[in-house]
Amino acid sequence: MIRDSLRTLGRTPGHFRRNQAAAVRRRGSLAGGSFAGGWFALITLAVAVGCSRLPDSTYTLRSDADKLEIPEKHARQVAAYLAMFHGTPANPRMAEPDEAAVEEATEAFEAAVEAREDAEEEEPDAADEKEPAAGDSPGPSAGGTGMPGVYPIAGEDRTGYDRLTLQLGRQVYTAQCAGCHGTTGDGKGPAGAHLNPPPRDYRNGVFKFTSTPRGSKPRREDLRRILKYGAKGTSMPAFRFLPEHEREAVIDYVQMLSSRGELELALLREAETELFEEDDFDPEVVAEYVDDIADSWQRADGELIRPITVNPPATEETIQSGAVAFAEFACIKCHGPDARGSKSADVGQDIWGRTAYPANLALGMLHGGRRPIDIYRRIYSGINGTPMPSSKDPNTAIGETPEERSDKIWHLVHFVTAVIEGSRVPPDCQEAIYDVLQEQSQPAEPAVDEAAEERKAAAVGGGDAPRLAAAEASR
Repeated sequence: MIRDSLRTLGRTPGHFRRNQAAAVRRRGSLAGGSFAGGWFALITLAVAVGCSRLPDSTYTLRSDADKLEIPEKHARQVAAYLAMFHGTPANPRMAEPDEAAVEEATEAFEAAVEAREDAEEEEPDAADEKEPAAGDSPGPSAGGTGMPGVYPIAGEDRTGYDRLTLQLGRQVYTAQCAGCHGTTGDGKGPAGAHLNPPPRDYRNGVFKFTSTPRGSKPRREDLRRILKYGAKGTSMPAFRFLPEHEREAVIDYVQMLSSRGELELALLREAETELFEEDDFDPEVVAEYVDDIADSWQRADGELIRPITVNPPATEETIQSGAVAFAEFACIKCHGPDARGSKSADVGQDIWGRTAYPANLALGMLHGGRRPIDIYRRIYSGINGTPMPSSKDPNTAIGETPEERSDKIWHLVHFVTAVIEGSRVPPDCQEAIYDVLQEQSQPAEPAVDEAAEERKAAAVGGGDAPRLAAAEASR
């Protein structure tokens, strides 16, 4: 089946263009209205570019890598390790470190560092000017990688990521996704510059809409859902027409691109902050980065957010309680008391360096889905990579329990749903919000030192009033 799909993708991408254009037409509207001429042109461009056969290309380092103060040597070593663990567009892979190779490479690395330090102590000037000999650092003769300072530590392909499936995923990605998301997953495909919001950049390993806690990777089911149904209010279309095995293959490939980008970022930061120009990457550190990234993907499937209370039936009372929570949780600071957001609100930037704008909830364009459980999870854990915070922690100052907090989040879900369905905040809810705001604007009563009051009462009751008065007067 995979081989047949590879042959089909290699010969006839045209049917994808036709099916995808039809899928876009069926979506009907985008971000609050029907396709105007400009929007239709942009989406047509995205479809035409994203679904055409792009020429095979090479993975390149981040375009901003040259802004970092790292030597060219380290940039080449980063590229070599990325190719070692994640291959090329023609032969992508998800390799895991080989424990024996890492141990052997670490010993060689430490010996090379020690030898260099000894040479510098004996003849500092000569050590700086000396050209590295063939055996000074691993190369074709010492390490087998063909590049000095790079150690061959990659082992077998990681379980669940066979190369044939990744090749299929790459072909599907090239035909359907690269036009917007770019060859390396940087979100800078030919159509990307014309889309708002812009296509996702996978390379930080951060995905906004997940069913997992803030800071975690998405579950595979999250990626399946966004791929199958698209993201409402954005240019990300639904790919229901793709066969399931092709959707699964492209998910593998996106995970590979994300892992590659995350490893790239980690190594560039390591070079910038930890290495001197004469240093090489410690192979043990490289292997740890690779394993940590892979482990984060494996953990995600076991990190599903499960509400600790059930969703109660929506009533006027729960909706109004949700409006109160909307104010108490400080949602109004960004979304405003009318829940329409504001582009003038300074809420900061997202992790991709773009200005973050609070959503206009009245439009109903919830990019991460508008099922009650979707909204609950957005409120509970926030949105990855954005200033949207988590609201999961109970207010211990008033003795709130986790169960009570969960109920309030469900009520807030009811309120948000009511805003979406009515395209505005219901009048009685608006009044409830302003009541909370007015209460919060009142000056707080001065705190009472209960212990001091008890001591004062005890002293008065014991006949020590004159002494107590004298003590108070002397303060």
